[in-house]
Amino acid sequence: MNLATPNLHQDIFIGDSEMAQMMRQHDWGQTSLGSPERWPEALKVAIRLLLTSKFEMWLGWGPDIAFFYNDAYRPTLGNKHPNALAVPTNILWAEIWDDIKDRLATVYGSGQATWDRALLLLLERGGYPEETYHTFSYSPLIGDSGKVEGVFCAVTEETERVISERRMGTMRTLASGLAAADTKREVLDASHQALRDNLYDLPFSALYLFDEEGRARRQWASGTYDDHDLLPAYIDTMHSVWNLKAVDACQALELIDLSGTPDVPRGAWQNAPVQAAVIPLAGQGSGKATGILIAGLNPHRAVSDEYLDFFKLIAGQITSRLASAEAFETERRRAAALAEAAELRDQAAAALEQINRQLSSEVELRTAERDRMRALFQQAPSFMCILSGPDHMFELVNDAYLQLVGKRELVGSTVREALPEVEGQGFFELLDSVFQSGRPYIGRNVKVNLQREGSTEPDERFLNLIYQPIFDQANQVTGIFVDGFDVTHQRRAEEQLHSLNHTLELRVEQRTTELRTALLKLESETVERESAQLALRQAQKMEALGNLTGGVAHDFNNLLQVVGGNLQLLSKDIEGNERAEQRLQNALSGVARGAKLASQLLAFGRRQPLEPKVVNVRRLIQNMDDMLRRALGEEIELETVVSGGLWNTLIDPSQLENAILNLAINGRDAMDGRGRLTIEAANSVLDDDYARMHEDVRPGQYVMVAVTDTGSGIPSEIIEHVLEPFFTTKSDGKGSGLGLSMVYGFLKQSGGHLKIYSEPGHGTTMRLYMPRTMQVEDSLTDLSSHPVKGGSETVLVVEDDDGVRDTSVALLADLGYRVLKAQDAHSAFAIVNSGVQIDLLFTDVVMPGPMRSTELARKAKALFPHMAILFTSGYTENSIVHGGKLDAGVELLSKPYTREALARKVRHVLGNAQQHRIAVERLERHEQAQTSIPSAPVPAPAPASVPEPSSMQNARTRILVVEDEPLILMSNVDMVDELGHEVEEASSAEDALKIMEKGHIDILLTDVGLPGMTGMELARTVRARWPDVKIIFASGDNTAQTTSGIDDALQLSKPFTLDALKTVLIQAQDKT
Repeated sequence: MNLATPNLHQDIFIGDSEMAQMMRQHDWGQTSLGSPERWPEALKVAIRLLLTSKFEMWLGWGPDIAFFYNDAYRPTLGNKHPNALAVPTNILWAEIWDDIKDRLATVYGSGQATWDRALLLLLERGGYPEETYHTFSYSPLIGDSGKVEGVFCAVTEETERVISERRMGTMRTLASGLAAADTKREVLDASHQALRDNLYDLPFSALYLFDEEGRARRQWASGTYDDHDLLPAYIDTMHSVWNLKAVDACQALELIDLSGTPDVPRGAWQNAPVQAAVIPLAGQGSGKATGILIAGLNPHRAVSDEYLDFFKLIAGQITSRLASAEAFETERRRAAALAEAAELRDQAAAALEQINRQLSSEVELRTAERDRMRALFQQAPSFMCILSGPDHMFELVNDAYLQLVGKRELVGSTVREALPEVEGQGFFELLDSVFQSGRPYIGRNVKVNLQREGSTEPDERFLNLIYQPIFDQANQVTGIFVDGFDVTHQRRAEEQLHSLNHTLELRVEQRTTELRTALLKLESETVERESAQLALRQAQKMEALGNLTGGVAHDFNNLLQVVGGNLQLLSKDIEGNERAEQRLQNALSGVARGAKLASQLLAFGRRQPLEPKVVNVRRLIQNMDDMLRRALGEEIELETVVSGGLWNTLIDPSQLENAILNLAINGRDAMDGRGRLTIEAANSVLDDDYARMHEDVRPGQYVMVAVTDTGSGIPSEIIEHVLEPFFTTKSDGKGSGLGLSMVYGFLKQSGGHLKIYSEPGHGTTMRLYMPRTMQVEDSLTDLSSHPVKGGSETVLVVEDDDGVRDTSVALLADLGYRVLKAQDAHSAFAIVNSGVQIDLLFTDVVMPGPMRSTELARKAKALFPHMAILFTSGYTENSIVHGGKLDAGVELLSKPYTREALARKVRHVLGNAQQHRIAVERLERHEQAQTSIPSAPVPAPAPASVPEPSSMQNARTRILVVEDEPLILMSNVDMVDELGHEVEEASSAEDALKIMEKGHIDILLTDVGLPGMTGMELARTVRARWPDVKIIFASGDNTAQTTSGIDDALQLSKPFTLDALKTVLIQAQDKT
C-alpha cells in the first residue's frame, strides 16, 4: 500500500464513508491511473463530488474507464463490491458492455451527455443475469488537456417500481376482463388475453381443465405455438414433466425443474426459463382440483414469495370466476328445463329448491370473490380508489391512497368535499371529463399540492395515475377507477440528476474557457518549457555528482574520525606541554576544516542529516553582523535590508549561517576586496507560473534572502557550471569549489530554491528561497560550554573500519564504559546471542557482509528489548533517513564526532532505554497485582520518604505527560496518578498542544527527543502562550535544562524512580 502522501489522499478522498476509506487505502500505484498526487484536477473534483453525494453515482476515467463509485451505488454492484474499485468498466460490466459501449463512445467522441429512462440491463451481480431497470445519464468529464478523459454517471435503480407496475397491470387487466365474463368460455378468453400480454413475468403459460375421464385438457396456451411438446393438448398422470399427482391431491403451488428440458418457450427473453409453477385450480366443495395453471418463471428474477403470490392471485381469480360461470350456466340450463316442464309442479318445486341451493352457492362464491378482490385492492402497492356518480363520491379507498392524502374520512364524501385544497389544480375537471366522455386519462409526473394535517405548508407530490371509467351493462359510465403511484422520490432524484448534469456542464464550460486562455499562453510557455528542461538536465547532472561526492565524504569522515579521536585521546598524555598542546590544537583545527569540507560534500549531495529549527531570519542576520564585517574587511561596505513582518522559516540555522557567510565571501572575492555587499531579507510568493519555469520549485510562500555584490558578474557560459562541486574561477589555493555546491544542496534538502541573477560588469545576486512556517521561533543555545558525563554501562561497538573502531572503543573506555567490539554485523550478533549483558549497541550504518546494521539492531531488540541502539555514519542512507530527517525512533551520531558529542549522545540514548525498562517492569508488576488474590488484607505501602509541602497536600495538580515511547508513557502516567495528581497524556508535541488548548494545566513533564516538534520546542511554545505552566524535562542528557532557554525549567534525568519524580514535582510546585 502506498501511504507516502496521506494528507493528499485525505484531501482527495474526503469524508468517512466506506468508499472514501477504501480509496485512501487502495494501492493506486498498481493501477493505470498511477499515484493520486499526479491525477488531473478534473478527476479530483469529480471524486470529491462523488464521495459527498448521497445519490447513486459512479465515474470512469482514462482510456480503460477505470471505475469509481460511492456508498449509495454499492447495492447496484451486488457481489461485485468491494472488488470493483479501479477495475476497467468493460471488464467490470462485461455482461452489459454491448448495451452501454455505444453510449460511452458518444460521450467520449462528441462530448455530449446521454439520457436513458428505466433502461433494461441484465446485471450479473448475484450469480445470475438479473433483470434490472435504471434511469441514468452519462456526462463528459473534461481533463486538463481540454479533451474528454472521463465519464460521470448519476443513476436511479427503478427495478422494483417497473416490475411492480407491470404485475399490477396484469392483475388489473385480468380483473377487468373477468368482471365482464359470465360464461366459462368468456372466463377462459379473458384470462388468456390478460396473461399473454405479460411475457416477462410469464414467459409461457397454459390453462388445463380436467374432463370426465380425469385427463387435463388444454384450454389455451400463451408464449408458444400449438401442439408444443411441453404443453400438449392433453396431459395425463404419466407425463414426464408435470406433477399431476400433487395437483390431483389439490396441494399448494408446485415448482418444476426444467433444467435439461429441450425447446422450453422463452417468451420475451433470450434465455429459457429453468423453472415453472404448477398451480391447482381448486374445485367447489369436492376438495379436488378442477384444473391447473402452468406458468414459466422469469429466468432473470429470483424466486420470491412476492413472485409466487402473484401466480396464486392469478389462479385464485380464475378459479373463482370459473366457479361463478359454471353456476350461472347451470342455473340457466335448469331454468330452461323448468320452463318446458312447468306442468310438473312437484318436479318444478324440486327444481326450484335445487336452484335456490345453486343460487346460495353462487352468492357464497361471489361473496368470496368480492372479499378476495377487496383484499387484493387493499394490499396493492399502488394507491387506488373507486369514485361513483357524477359528483365522484368515494366508494372504496385502499391504504396506499390514505397514506398519500393523509388520514381523512373519505368514504361517503365527494372529492370536492374530502380534498378541498385540490380545487383549482385541474383534477376535478379531469374527473368530470372522464365521466362525461367515457375515455380514460393517463398522467405522468402530475404535480399535486396536498394539505397535511398539522402542517401549514402544502405538501408537493408527483404522481403517475390513471382515471379509468367504469361502465354498467347499458354501457353507461357509473364511476371512475383511480390507480397510480407516488413518484415524488424518483422526480426529486431526476431533478437532482439534471442539476448535477447542469453543474458538470458549467464546469466543462469553465474548463473550456480556461483551456482557451491556456492556449493563448502556449507559445510563450514553449520557450519556458525548454528552459525548464535544460534546468532539469542540469539538476539530474547535479544529482549524479551528489551521489559521487556523498560516497567520497563517507570514506573521508571515517579517516577524520580516526585522526580526530586519537588526537583527543592524546590530549591527556601531553597535559602541561604547551608546545605539544598548541600543535595538537592545530591538528584538531585541521580535522575541523576537513570535517567542514566533508560536510560541504554531504550538503551538496543532500546526504547530511539536518537539524531544522524555526528561525527568524532577521535575528539570524543581525547576530551575524560582527562575523560578516570581520570576514569582509574594512574596504567592503556592508548593507542589510530586512523587510518588516518577516515570516519564520524551518531551516537548519548553522547551515543557513554557513550559506550566507559563503555567499558573502564569494561576493568579496568577486569585488577584489572593494565594493558594496547587500544582504536583503523579505517575504516572497512563488506562483504557479514561476514553478512551471523551474521544475524543482513548488508554488507557495517563502522567506527570501538575497546576497548582492557589485563585482565583475558571472559570464553566461559559466553560470550553468557554478553549482558543480570543485568548480571555481578563483586562483589556485583560494577556494575548494564547494561553497556554492553546499548552498545548493542544503537548500534543496530543506525544500528551498536557489536562483542566480548576474550581469557581467555589474555584479551578481544570489537569492535563497526557504519555505515559510507558521510555527513559533525557537531559541538557539550553544551546547559546547556544558560539562559532559560518562558512565559504567557495557557498550558493543560495531565498525568495519579498524581505525575508526579502535578510536571509538578508546573514547568510550576513557568515559568509563565497559566496551566490546565487532568488525561486522554477523560477528556482533554472535556476541549479542551469547547472552552477555549489553546496555548499548553502537553500530555504523554502512556495513559489509550479508547482514545490514538495521537488521542487526532489529534482531538484538527482539532478543533484548531493553537494549539501547545508537547508529553512526559518515553520511546517511535511506535505511534510517528519509526526506533528510531521521526515521521515527532512530538515534544517529554523525561522523566525525567529538568526545563531548559522543558522551552526550550515549547518555541520552541510555537514559531513554533505562526509563523504558523501568516502565516495562512497572507494567508487569501492575499486571501481577491485578491477577493475584491475596488471602489476607495487604497493608498499604509506606509513603515515600520525601516530605510533602502544604501545596501538594491541599490541592490536586494537573500534569501533562508527553512521551513518544508507549511503555514509558504508560509508566510515567501511572506514577503521576499514584502520587495523587490529575494526569493528561500525549505521545507528540502536536497532541500536547491540543490538550493545552482544552483546559488548565499546571505542570508540563516532557521528553526531549519527541518526533516532529521536539520537547524543547514544545516547552518554549507552551511558555510563550501559558507563562504560568511549570516545565520539567525528562531526558538521559543532563544538559536539557540549561540548553532550553527557559531559566526556571527543571531536569528529571532518565531513568528516574517514583521518589525522584515526586521530588521534582514538589520543586515545581514550590516555584513562584
